[in-house]
Amino acid sequence: MMKVTTVAESLLLCTLLMAVSLFGVRATQYRRHPPQKIDTQTAQVKPEGDWEGTLDTGSVKLRLVVHVISKAEGLSATLDSPDQGATGLAIDSISVKENSIQFEMKSLGAAYRGKFNNDGSQIEGEFSQLGQAFPLNFTRVDKSKSKPDLLRLEKVVFDGRSLNLLIGGEGSPAVIFEGGFGSGIASWSTVQRETAAFARTVSYDRAGLGQSESGPKPRSAKQIAAELNAALLKAGVKPPYVLVGHSLGGVFVRVFADMYPRDVVGIVLIDPSQEAFNEWAKKHQIDRRKQEQSEMSKAPEGVRAEWDSLDVTYAQARAAKVPLGIQVTLISATQDEGMPADARKMWVEKHKEWLAGVPGSKHIIADKSGHFIQGQEPALVIEAIRQMVKKAP
Repeated sequence: MMKVTTVAESLLLCTLLMAVSLFGVRATQYRRHPPQKIDTQTAQVKPEGDWEGTLDTGSVKLRLVVHVISKAEGLSATLDSPDQGATGLAIDSISVKENSIQFEMKSLGAAYRGKFNNDGSQIEGEFSQLGQAFPLNFTRVDKSKSKPDLLRLEKVVFDGRSLNLLIGGEGSPAVIFEGGFGSGIASWSTVQRETAAFARTVSYDRAGLGQSESGPKPRSAKQIAAELNAALLKAGVKPPYVLVGHSLGGVFVRVFADMYPRDVVGIVLIDPSQEAFNEWAKKHQIDRRKQEQSEMSKAPEGVRAEWDSLDVTYAQARAAKVPLGIQVTLISATQDEGMPADARKMWVEKHKEWLAGVPGSKHIIADKSGHFIQGQEPALVIEAIRQMVKKAP
């Protein structure tokens, strides 16, 4: 069993935007922010152009860019989500009436409604999807003046299928990000951009998630590690690596290090899932386990495949060892209100027990964060990565 809230969070986020699994948003965590006051006008505005905004769900912040063009038959638009490595997502319909704008993405069950400010340079509005609503404001941008993004999307093909990678930055060792259960590129949005300023970085969507094609089953830790290794080599991202894993991704990077010990110089674990906690949870949280299994029936196939392989994955993690000479930093969250107090205490205790068997390891307590530390305290995660890169031989 993973951390208690993992399944519900992943299912909600799998539907957010282009059905890419993120992590860390819980419907009950959302607080409706008071709208910023923007002076509106009554004259018709010209919406054509590029509009950029940030969708803030509380734990995850996603940059979104809407491209609006005018055609003979009317307006058309597409959506980019740079932090998810997605561009040109179809907007089915868009309309502007006086100072109001709305668009719809039917395949995602998503819609946006907003109002222009007085000079037509900003839009204040709300993004809604499947009963959830999030404030989202856009600002008109001049593409000719925007700075080039450090990160680039790359499709890597091997064994007849492709994985979606987001790569950026320079230097060695390369920092490789592994998302939690059902999660990929978007779970690292802020942290990867900042880390790319001092290191080469790679995040990706595992097979069957996001824009990556499905892969062989079972979707175990060893299978995932082998695919990541092949994708990195195909993309020309050579070792040594600093591996950064969040939640279940922490299990995956531990197995990767065990399989490819000569390629890894450091590991940063962000509130990682732990096989010992999984065993404890099976005995003490039977009802929660049943709830999670019920929720999985709503999940996309790629997420269900990871769920179905959890027992194999945890067995592989139990057998994996951290090779001598590899530095380990583990960051534990203490403020996850979605987890009962006894489970939250046990979660951190299992982290401590595991670290006791890793010589020279470092334990950091994130006392201001829930499970999604990289979204709530990104500076803490970035600094841990920076120090690991500096210590690399």
